Amino acid sequence: MIKWSGKKRCFSLRKGTVIMRRMVSRMLAALAAGVLFFLMPGCNGAPENPSSDPNSVHGGLSEPEETDQPELRGVWVSYMELNTLLSGRTAQEAKTELDTLLDNCVSWHLNAVFFHVRANSDAYYASEIFAPAPAVASLLEEGFDPLSYVIEGAHQRGLQLHAWVNPYRIGTDESYKRCDDVFECGGRYYYIPSSIEAQKLILDGVREIVDRYAVDGVQYDDYFYPSGGVPEEEPADFEQEAFSSSGMKDVGDWRRTQVDALVRATREAVHRREGGVFGVSPAASMTSNAQTLYADVAKWTTQAGYVDYMCPQIYFGFENSANPFDQALESWLSLDRDPSVRLYVGLALYKAGTADDAYAGEGRTEWSEHSDILGRSAELVRSSGLGMVFFSYRYFDPAAVGELSGENLEIAVKEVENLLSVLAAGESENTGG
Repeated sequence: MIKWSGKKRCFSLRKGTVIMRRMVSRMLAALAAGVLFFLMPGCNGAPENPSSDPNSVHGGLSEPEETDQPELRGVWVSYMELNTLLSGRTAQEAKTELDTLLDNCVSWHLNAVFFHVRANSDAYYASEIFAPAPAVASLLEEGFDPLSYVIEGAHQRGLQLHAWVNPYRIGTDESYKRCDDVFECGGRYYYIPSSIEAQKLILDGVREIVDRYAVDGVQYDDYFYPSGGVPEEEPADFEQEAFSSSGMKDVGDWRRTQVDALVRATREAVHRREGGVFGVSPAASMTSNAQTLYADVAKWTTQAGYVDYMCPQIYFGFENSANPFDQALESWLSLDRDPSVRLYVGLALYKAGTADDAYAGEGRTEWSEHSDILGRSAELVRSSGLGMVFFSYRYFDPAAVGELSGENLEIAVKEVENLLSVLAAGESENTGG
């Protein structure tokens, strides 16, 4: 083990440029596949007559995406929530907890669950590669596999079940590493992204999941290189040999190629399962992802072969002075997205009722003053033809979380009630109810 310690814009484009650029992109993609698609003006591009009226349906955003697929309404179930639900449970008690979780998701008008199966080089399922997470170790010893059970239960209820994986993160306990190519940053351990052995380990773990479990897909979230974990202008000690032998000049470009390789290979691994999809849920800032985490999310969105969908975490309110929600959404909508890549949006359910959104500038009290932020966000996402995923499961019941009280709790409860009405409307539209 090697240690290293380092001392939207919201705009409108001219319709001819946008339409022509997107037509060319789609023509090239179709020709590469040997099939010619005839594109109609305005499809997935700018509207024929872009509206400047902020009160129009799309509020100046790009034309909604046309799709025949049902709207995705998902929720993340994090490993911390699984620890609470499953720690110290018998198999029967665990089944009850997971049944309740799935029944809640149905009652909340959701249709997809993103279930944390590997958070810190551990497994919330029966793995021959990774050690069991402490919360499920005794369950697995009893012969009860939480992932197998929740997949079956989800599908019985008409829910998708996606496996959520953190690829590089090991956590604070180095004993969970499964190869020696790791580094330490801020008291946490990570697999070295340029390590062939580490990449193989991560991919073997993904293959194990898609080969053994009927998951609908696999998702990586926003953890790639740790923020501030490596020097910006030069390779860290553990990277020096690999970078020098690469022949590349820019260490940032080289790091991005390492992450690119894992992402592309992961998609190929997930596609081993018929119908399986692979996606990434990055932080909202494309620049920060590329320059700090070395995740070129814009490239993965605009070029085929990396992901099947992107789900940026646009965890902002409308009054956020640095990143208003609508402008952050438009920055993603404005990308010349490859036709093979769908776009979903991660929404900050956990912020409902929050007294102080510290990085929101003039909008830092917005979440404690309004109870319609998530509903408005969901409606805006829907009007753009996209799906949505909420972080996270437990925040659909603000009182049970126990983080808020008084007026802030009342705001959060009302926020969820308003959101559920919006989600119910989406479910009704999809089912014709």
